[in-house]
Amino acid sequence: MGPVNGSDESPGFEPDLSPRLPMRCSLAALVSSLLLLLVSVGCQTEPNDVTVATAEPIVRMSPGVAGLGMSLTMELRGVNTQWSPGNLSLNMGEEIVVLGVTVNGPNHASADIQILETATLGFRDVTMEFLAADDSPISFTLAGDEGFLVEPGGISITPNRARLGETLQVQVTGYNTILQDGSTWADFGEGIFVNWVIVEDATNATVSVSVDQRADPGHHDVVVFNGPTGYTLMDGFFVDRSAVCVEIDPGFGNQGEVLPFVVRGCDTHFDSSGDHDTLVDLGTSICINEYWPDCQDTVEPGGVVSVDGPTLAQGTMQISNGAAPGFYDVRAYTVLREDFDENGSMDPGEFTILEEVILHDGFEVREVPIDCNDNPGVSFGFSVSRNIDNDSCNIQESVSASAVFFTPLDPPCGSPPMDPVFPFDIDYVRNPPAGNPDCPSPRTCDAGPYVYLVSDQNTITLERQINSFTGEVAYRPSTALTLDDYKFGFVAYDLIADGSDDPNQIPAFTQEDALFTLPSDFELLEPQFCENFTHDPHEDLYLRWTPAQTYDVAGLSASWSTTDEEEVAWMVITLPWDDGEHFWPSASLSSVPEGGGYFSFGAGVGEPKWFFDFGDGPVGVENQGSSGLSYRGFMLLQSAEEEPETPE
Repeated sequence: MGPVNGSDESPGFEPDLSPRLPMRCSLAALVSSLLLLLVSVGCQTEPNDVTVATAEPIVRMSPGVAGLGMSLTMELRGVNTQWSPGNLSLNMGEEIVVLGVTVNGPNHASADIQILETATLGFRDVTMEFLAADDSPISFTLAGDEGFLVEPGGISITPNRARLGETLQVQVTGYNTILQDGSTWADFGEGIFVNWVIVEDATNATVSVSVDQRADPGHHDVVVFNGPTGYTLMDGFFVDRSAVCVEIDPGFGNQGEVLPFVVRGCDTHFDSSGDHDTLVDLGTSICINEYWPDCQDTVEPGGVVSVDGPTLAQGTMQISNGAAPGFYDVRAYTVLREDFDENGSMDPGEFTILEEVILHDGFEVREVPIDCNDNPGVSFGFSVSRNIDNDSCNIQESVSASAVFFTPLDPPCGSPPMDPVFPFDIDYVRNPPAGNPDCPSPRTCDAGPYVYLVSDQNTITLERQINSFTGEVAYRPSTALTLDDYKFGFVAYDLIADGSDDPNQIPAFTQEDALFTLPSDFELLEPQFCENFTHDPHEDLYLRWTPAQTYDVAGLSASWSTTDEEEVAWMVITLPWDDGEHFWPSASLSSVPEGGGYFSFGAGVGEPKWFFDFGDGPVGVENQGSSGLSYRGFMLLQSAEEEPETPE
């Protein structure tokens, strides 16, 4: 009996338990197997021999340029190199001495080199020898303009690397350089901002740089310019991919707005514990946790903020209504306060910056339309100036008049006014703030095509002038004024404006008796401040003039201004009676540093004061014009040389 259902009970038969395929698939598989078998038997080939070649090395050298006589450390970064300590040597020719080579890894090394003062200028080949992975020797050469460049002068910098977002001070050392303060500048490449350059001498300078958080990592060329002369350090500054950064929230604000803000950092170290403080600075147009005039301080720019952690700080900003629309840098810096002068207190400026981060163009100030009807102010004047020529002693006379309508800054800006001094015939010494504060310009207003100073004797016409670049509006005479236009004798002038067609600008108005002239055209008689006039500070200084009749609403003042070797400003001031003579006591003059300065003597009218009240709000700026006559000349304050004693 044959097999039943594919079974086979004959001895030694193993039943097939695999899944059954359709017959056509089984035949196809059988045919394919036979074909593969025929191919494998009849088409056998010998395997090809494979040779593995080592790729050519690539080496980058930085810096690749230096000056005669320089010693520097050169960094080598390789690709397809297998450097190990002791198997890398460097040859740069006889005129460049390789002092030592340090291997930091298979693809990273450094070399200390010394360039001889007598080295030939130009490019020279750099040859490196090292062992491959199989210990076979490899010689690699950077030739031609890929080699090392020797120039007459050169620079080295330290530190020569920074992280993204970092701000630091870089010391520049020059060799055969002629660095000059005011003429030297630096360029560290795209994305690296140079904040300032201070030149110590012809071969040393300090450069403050800020690496933008969006700068390209890697090597950057450094160029230090002195006028048309440049010193290049190729691949001299390295930007690491690691980052320190800040961001501010909100990222914008409106002119005149007060708003809270948060500064968030990455890898920062904000701190307000103990003698540490973190400050945020957006420029003097934006006050940070301070009020005028404190926020104008340039010794500690910005304001101290509240620190909630090493990467989180917050505060409140007040944006001036005169802040220019546009983008502002956000600077966050942490300081350690130290009592440098050991006087028992932490004075302003006594600190060391521990960390500084700048987000360039990180905050936007947006423009807000203004209404010049809402409590505007006006600055106007009518004056005579007489400058004494130092060489010829001639008087150079000019007469000027002007008017500017504006919206007052809020918060105010600039140095606080001097304390009022009422008594006459007094002398005192003061240190006025040096330089001009970085204040925004007030936004000006249009009062029509013409503004007039009108009296019963004449009319001074001021024509509207618009700055095409800034849009500022000012009123000045269309023709030059002479002394005949200034009517002495307490002549009262009304201030009259045509008025603007724009309802948001200044309307037509008349302000009666807004300005007076001086009673008398006085003359300065003694001394003659010319031909390098010199005065011994240990002697009284006598002044003589024809009286200006300045009692009641006018005043008289004299001053001498100078600056000492440390750029500190000094001023000796007197308010004399208008009786025609006065002397400065030697006690006042001897208390200031000797040297050259400018003497000013003048009389002025400062009344009356009045207000605009075009708007619906409270009365705003108190307006006061100025009118007067002044003299200005040079004076050298210098002690007389003692005559040597005659021997008996």
